[in-house]
Amino acid sequence: MTAVQQHDLEHWRKHGYVIIEKFLSDAELEAALHDIHVYMPSWEDYLAHRHLYEPLVAPGLISAPFPFEGDGLNHVVFHPYLLDFAQTVLETDDVALTQAGLMGKYAGKHDYEQTLHVDYGNNTLVYPKNDPSSFIFPVIVYYTDVTVDSGPTYVVSQEVTGDDVGEPRHRSRDDYPDLYAYETPVTVPAGSALIYSMRTFHRGSAMRATQGVRYTHHLTYQPAGPRWIGKNTWLMRGGSPEMDHFVATATPKQREMVGFPPVGDPYWDAETLAGVAKRYPAMDMTPYREGAAARGVE
Repeated sequence: MTAVQQHDLEHWRKHGYVIIEKFLSDAELEAALHDIHVYMPSWEDYLAHRHLYEPLVAPGLISAPFPFEGDGLNHVVFHPYLLDFAQTVLETDDVALTQAGLMGKYAGKHDYEQTLHVDYGNNTLVYPKNDPSSFIFPVIVYYTDVTVDSGPTYVVSQEVTGDDVGEPRHRSRDDYPDLYAYETPVTVPAGSALIYSMRTFHRGSAMRATQGVRYTHHLTYQPAGPRWIGKNTWLMRGGSPEMDHFVATATPKQREMVGFPPVGDPYWDAETLAGVAKRYPAMDMTPYREGAAARGVE
């Protein structure tokens, strides 16, 4: 497994983003792509069965939410490298997952061009304080090679923007030409990631290629405490086959990251231990029983 490097942390702190090439192993990438094709066709499959897939890709963008049917994509969501980076930056081990959306962009269906913007508008009702205790930590994982013709993400260093991250959150090329002069395309091989922040100006760009699909995974992590930051609650997915599978197979820490009571929490008593065990028959309840026993629950 790739280890977090000090120079990458320093780059993130200085510029507001860092590009990590091929943090996924070949096996991890292959497993993720296998799972992606449960939800989205490959380019070859799309062309071969266009009459079936055309309504699906008509808007140009397909998305699928966490949790996923297969374990390959779920593994990436909780990848040790990403969690290590997030915990280091957020200065806490108590991290929550607040976004894990999969996206597919198909050539020729939409231009995907965006203005430079910061993401905090739909992640908080307030302003992104430059403080680890209330950071939102966003990541884009690229499952396909990204070239300048396949709609790369563009980013602008915070050395250029400084603390100017307030209104307007979206800045057009006509009104801010100097800002666009400093943007950098994220061109990377499959299995790479862009790690940035809610204070980083960035944008999606047009797909100039006439063929191909670009798969990305959009993740956000944050300290578990603040209630004024965050994008999603995963509780609405409760009862779905995907969530039942995830809960049954996840670690206690992974469950905790999506809103499950931690081991040792007062929630756990004889009634709730029995009820949760009945709801998820394949789940190992041992850690929760031991945690409750340590509190004197029989």
